[in-house]
Parts: sequence; structure tokens; C-alpha cells
Amino acid sequence: MPEPLGSGLIDWGLASRLGRRMAGEGESPLDPTQVATTSADALAKALAYTTLEPTGPVPPVEIVSRDEWIDSNLAELMKLMTPTEERLASEVDLPGPFGPIARKGLGAAAGAEAGAVVGYASQRVLGQYQVSLRPEPGDPRMLLVGANLAEAAGKLGVDAGAFLHWVLIHEQTHSIQFGSVPWLRECLAGLVSELLDAATGGIDLGAVISRAKDLVTPDPRAGFRRILDGELTRIFASEDQAQVMDRMSAVMAVVEGYAEHVMDAASIAQPELETMRERMDARRAQRTSLADTIARFLGLGAKLRQYELGKRWCDAVVAEAGIAGLDRVWESPETIPSLAELDDANAWIKRVLAPTAA
Repeated sequence: MPEPLGSGLIDWGLASRLGRRMAGEGESPLDPTQVATTSADALAKALAYTTLEPTGPVPPVEIVSRDEWIDSNLAELMKLMTPTEERLASEVDLPGPFGPIARKGLGAAAGAEAGAVVGYASQRVLGQYQVSLRPEPGDPRMLLVGANLAEAAGKLGVDAGAFLHWVLIHEQTHSIQFGSVPWLRECLAGLVSELLDAATGGIDLGAVISRAKDLVTPDPRAGFRRILDGELTRIFASEDQAQVMDRMSAVMAVVEGYAEHVMDAASIAQPELETMRERMDARRAQRTSLADTIARFLGLGAKLRQYELGKRWCDAVVAEAGIAGLDRVWESPETIPSLAELDDANAWIKRVLAPTAA
């Protein structure tokens, strides 16, 4: 059993124990030498397709277990949450004998939620480009969850080597993105910081009640689905917070959608590509109803929408302006599309590309 990851308000030790319990067992048959060779080839293919050029070396690929992935992500989350924990701890300083009980209860609840998130995700994540979203930079890591890769290839019925290469193109594309676009990490870190700062700023109950009315529909199933799709979170967000959430969603949709586009475009010679794409999309979308409900309540449902919406947008831009046109999206934070433009690629092309062409 790992040692607790921190001593603040959140019970990180509980988070680790619960996450590991949910993760379950899994063995990785991946050969480190093969992974290193495949990773280098995946990076070369992604670089040959995109016009981006990293300014330094990309992180080496690490094959990790589910438990190791959990601990790495909880450690990063703990560092990210430290300032927020300190503010919350000062606010949960109740007098009398109930103060410590309240603090312990809140810490356990937060730890359990964090453990549930990473525990559930650890069963499904294939690879991760782990980048610090704290104000201060840290060394990025490239993680492959070996057990999940082997299990997914088997369940999808695809060649394990081709599948590994395909997934690594996606992850290496993230290396290229963050290694080539100096403002990207700072942009995401800033948005996360804004959301965390706002989270401890109190709740306007009047505004909450007003916005909650928007979830009331004649069909209770539709209202419940809107809650599961994440709209409940927005009830507790001010107008400014909602704008930050929209901005974060747009940036992440482009980051993930771009990697999805490149992993297909740079793998065009693979005969298994169409099969892998079809079955991977089905794997993401066709979860059991219970798993889908858990994922949405934990905020993981947005990930699927980011893949879908972002890839569709990137595909549309490349169809009109090529990869060089799409790579204009990385010029500055202002060239990231809005949520409205993600549904209308031509509007972004007109705003960003058309003035140059004229």
C-alpha cells in the first residue's frame, strides 16, 4: 500500500487506495525495445505530416502499470490542488469538537471522488502525455498503460503492433504540440488556475436557482441526460466561470482532435486503419449504461465529445486549407476556435485564414 500523497485537506491516501482497488489487475506483454522502436517511428511519421517542429527533445515512452499511472496522476493532482486545499482548509475551521470531524469528512469525500476518477480512468486509458498544469512548469512524461493496450487490441480484434503504432502517433502528436507551441501549456495552466480560484469564491444561490430552471423540461429523461452531460456543473458556475469552462473545452477539443486527425492521416498506409478507427470509436461510444453514467458523473463524458468534435473540426479545416492551414490554429491563443466555430469550421477559416489570403 503506498504512503499517503499529502497531508492537506484532501485525503490523498484514501484516493490512492480506492483508485488502486478500482483499477484491478492487468499484465503488460509489451516489449520495451519494440515500444521504443515503434515510438520513434510514430514520432517521425507525425513530424513528417505536421508543419510543427518541437524546440527540444520529446520525453521517452514509459510503460507503466495501472497502479503506477494512478500514483503519477494523483501526485500531479495533489500538487495542482495544494493552493486550493490551503484556502479550503482555512474556511473549514469550525469551532468546537465538530471542527476536526467536518474537516475529516470533507477530506475523505474529496479523496474518494479523486480516487474514483483515477481508478475508473486507469481501466481504460491507453496512453497519456502528462504535462504540468500548475503555474510552474514540470518535466512532461509519456505514459503507456501496457495492460490496457494489450487488452484493448485483443477486444478490438486488431493487430497489436499496428494498434500500438497508431496509439503512439496520437501521443507523439501531443509531444509535438506542447514541444512546438510555447504558449499552450501556459494557456491551459492559466485556465485551470482561474477555475480553481473561482471554485473557492462562494456560490451565488440566486443565480444557481435561476440557471437551474433551464434544466427543467417536460421530459424528465431529457433533463436527467442534460445533468449527466455536465450541465449540472454549469449551474454552480458564474457567467465568468462558464466562459472559462467554454474556453477550456475549446482548447482541449482542438488539442485532442488534432491528435486524432494526425494519428489517422500519418497512418494512411496502414491497411488496418479503417478497422481500428471504426472499432476504437465504437469502444469509446458503446460503454455499458452503468459505466457511461459513472463516467459522466465523474466529468469524463466530456473527453469523448472533445475527441469527436475536435477531430471533425480538424478534418474539415484540412479538407479546405490543408495541414498548413490547420497549423495556423497554434499561432496564438486568439487563433483557437470558439465553441461556436468548432461547429462551423468555415467561420474559423474566414476569421483566421481569409484575411491572410486577401
